[in-house]
Amino acid sequence: MGRDGGQLTTLDFIALISSTMLGVGLVVLPRTITAKVGTPDGWLVLVIDGLLFFVVIYVLLQILKKHNVKNYFDYTQEGFGKKLGKLVNLIMVVYFIGVASFEVVAMSEMVRFFLLAETPVELIILTFILTSAYLINSNLKVIARVCVFFFPITIAVILLIYAFGLQIVDIKNVQPILGQGIMPVVKGMNTVMLSFFGIELLLILKGFTSKDTKLMKGAFVGFAVPLLLYILTYVLVVGGVTVQEVTTVTWPTISFVQSFEVKGIFIERLESFLLITWILQFFTTLTLYYFSAVTGLQSVFRNGYKPNIYILIPIIFLLANWPKDTIEILKMSDMLGWIFPFVLLAIPILNFLLVAIKRRVKAR
Repeated sequence: MGRDGGQLTTLDFIALISSTMLGVGLVVLPRTITAKVGTPDGWLVLVIDGLLFFVVIYVLLQILKKHNVKNYFDYTQEGFGKKLGKLVNLIMVVYFIGVASFEVVAMSEMVRFFLLAETPVELIILTFILTSAYLINSNLKVIARVCVFFFPITIAVILLIYAFGLQIVDIKNVQPILGQGIMPVVKGMNTVMLSFFGIELLLILKGFTSKDTKLMKGAFVGFAVPLLLYILTYVLVVGGVTVQEVTTVTWPTISFVQSFEVKGIFIERLESFLLITWILQFFTTLTLYYFSAVTGLQSVFRNGYKPNIYILIPIIFLLANWPKDTIEILKMSDMLGWIFPFVLLAIPILNFLLVAIKRRVKAR
C-alpha cells in the first residue's frame, strides 16, 4: 500500500510542512495583503496571523495527541459516524483536489507567462500532474526525501537573490508603521489564507510519524520557516517596488526580482533562476495535496491506493483547466480560502468534541 515505506522523522515532518506551504503564496502575497490593507503594514498582518496560527497548531496537535489519532480519516468517522464521517472525508478530499488543481494551474500560468510562452498550457499542466503521480506512486517517505533534498536548496537560492535585491530596497517605503492606525491591519487579517495553505496537512501527516518524531517541534519549525520568509518577502518587495506598484502587478515578487540586475556573474537576470527553482516548491505542494486526496479516497471507498492515483489524474486536469486567465485563478483561490478554515479548525474541533462525548458515554 502507498502508505508504507517507513515512518517520518522530525526532519521529514518539517520539510513536508514547509514545502507544502511554500507554493503560490510567496509570489502573490505582497499584492493580496497590500491591496486589502492599503498601507505598508502588511508585515504586521503576517506577524499577528502567524502568532494566531501557532496557537491553532498547538491546539490541533493536542487534539491528535489526546485521542491518540493514528489515521485522521478513520478518526473523523469515529466522531461523525460511519456514513456522515465518509461524507465529511469526501468534502476534505474535494478540498485537497481543489488545492492541487489550483497549484498546478497557477504554476503552469507562471511557467507559460515567464518561461514557455509558446507551449500549450494544457501540456504543461498534464506534465506536472503525471510527474506528481509518478512520485506519489511510491510512498510518503520518498516524497519526504525529495522535500528534504530540494527545500534547503530553494531557501538558499531565494535568500541569495534577495541579498542581491537589497540594493533597490528603500526602508522608507515600509514606513511609517501604523501610520493610519491599527484598522488597516485588522482589515487585512483574512488575506493570508492562501499563504498558509498546507498547515492543515499536519492532520494527515501525523498518522505517518513514529513515537520518536517530535511533532510539536516539527510543526512549529515547519510553519515558522515559511512565515519568516513571507515576512522578509513582503518587506523587501514593498520596500523595493512601493505600495502603489505592488497592488498593480500580478506577481509582485517576480516583479521585484526583475527590478534589478547583477553584474559580473554568469546570469544577470535572476527571475528565470528564481522561477526554475520555485517550480520545485509548486511541485511539492501539488504532490502533497495529491497524496492527501488519494489517501482520503482510499479511506472513504476502502479501495486500493494506486487506482485512486489514476482516477484523480483526469479530475485534477479538468479542474486545472477550468480557470481561463489569472483573474479566474485568483477567484479559485478565494473559493478555496473560504473552505480552508473549516478543514483546519471547524471539522477537527467539532470532531474532537463528538469523539470525547462518545468515548465518555462508552466508558460509563
